[in-house]
Amino acid sequence: ATFLYLMGRFGESKKWCERILSVKPWHVGALSGIVMVCIKMGDKEGVLKYSLMGLPNLSSQMRNARSTWVQKNVKFAQTNLLRLEELNRKAYGEPDDSSVNYAENDSSNGNPTADTAQIKDETDEDNSA
Repeated sequence: ATFLYLMGRFGESKKWCERILSVKPWHVGALSGIVMVCIKMGDKEGVLKYSLMGLPNLSSQMRNARSTWVQKNVKFAQTNLLRLEELNRKAYGEPDDSSVNYAENDSSNGNPTADTAQIKDETDEDNSA
């Protein structure tokens, strides 16, 4: 969306921002981007609409509005997560073993996977030759 905006393709940029916001209505980049697009397109109603969708500021007057905004978006995210989990179950069935701890086999947490250990061993062999 940003690239399209920079190219002056405002209509396409707006469509991408709308797509993003349909899934993540709290997405700061899409919200600010669509407001900028609406300004460029002279869409005053769009500017107002999308400006009001953003997270209210931290002032004491906006505290309740901010809390409501967060609760609404958390509920939206939870609903989407449940919907996507159901779609995943329909597409792939139930997990084989829900007790598997993927973190134990994740090399990003400092615990090398079997593949990582094998690659390291092969690299060590190559370097010693």
